[in-house]
Amino acid sequence: MDLLKRFITLGLFALFHVSFSFAVEESPGQELLYTVKKNDTVWGICKTYVSDPLCWQKLVQYNQLKNPKYLPPKSIIRIPRSWLIDHPTTALVIAVEGKVLVVRDSANSETVLAVGDLLNQQDVVKALDGSAMIKFADDSRLLLKSNSTIRMASLQFYDPSQLVNTRIELLKGRVKAQVKKISNQNSSYQISTPAAVAAVRGTEFRVGHAQEHDGAPVVMRTELLTGALDVSADTTQQSIIAGQAVMAIEGKGVFEPVTLLSRPLMALNKQQDFNLPFTFDWQDLPSAVSYKVTLMKKDVQIWEVETSKASILIDDIPFGEYQILIRGIDSQGFEGRNRQLNLNYSNPNNL
Repeated sequence: MDLLKRFITLGLFALFHVSFSFAVEESPGQELLYTVKKNDTVWGICKTYVSDPLCWQKLVQYNQLKNPKYLPPKSIIRIPRSWLIDHPTTALVIAVEGKVLVVRDSANSETVLAVGDLLNQQDVVKALDGSAMIKFADDSRLLLKSNSTIRMASLQFYDPSQLVNTRIELLKGRVKAQVKKISNQNSSYQISTPAAVAAVRGTEFRVGHAQEHDGAPVVMRTELLTGALDVSADTTQQSIIAGQAVMAIEGKGVFEPVTLLSRPLMALNKQQDFNLPFTFDWQDLPSAVSYKVTLMKKDVQIWEVETSKASILIDDIPFGEYQILIRGIDSQGFEGRNRQLNLNYSNPNNL
């Protein structure tokens, strides 16, 4: 009998040991790097982020914590993302111009996207001859350009910690992101393509997905206007600062950063009243092969055109207040810094 008890005890010990002597292989992008705050405990962290009741034991072993009862403030606790509680949230459509469609993850049919629509994880948004502005849980915003497609790969919000994990797959075209810097430094915001991933917080930047033809490698162009940004592929990574751009090619990695073209010089002030038709002129940039001009009205992109000339004629828009953004495009296809003008086109009959 004693021999049988000993055998059962050893068997249970072995089972317990197998259960918790595991090795989880996670790359840095697949881990939540939690920064410990004063009075944090392993149990409290597990309660907020992980549903597994044995999380505290696994977390201690995964992080090799020598004293689980005390977590030094500002130390890092690594949590595999596969362990995280699923906290799906939604994104809000705040502006639409032209024809934009959405394919819901729960349906196969396309429907017209409208202001006030809520987007869920895995929903696909297609801007045909229009554009859309989308707001996320942390008030970050994404402008989806014409002839572009995105998928809401991950929309996660962890309350009460105010942690946000947002990942957007850029399937085609271009987007412009304005990512709000939030207090929870464990939050993440990513835009991914088959060529690379742009990971950012507190930044304004653009990302483009280009492919010459089906089967050709995807080219990702990322232009950083403010803040800091990491662009990483399987084998290479580049960190860039405001005023820089970087190219990534599928299968070849991320290349060295380049400097964005400067803002075009104009004779007009930042605030301008005008009447139509009106021609906007600016000085040629020596390294520009063309220029991109965007007309905005609050959160709505009215139109965007590319021109080889250092001028553009506006002859037909409704009365209102607008912003016009003018930037050069270099030989590698990078769009430079914006020259922005605030425009007031008022009805003279109302004066």
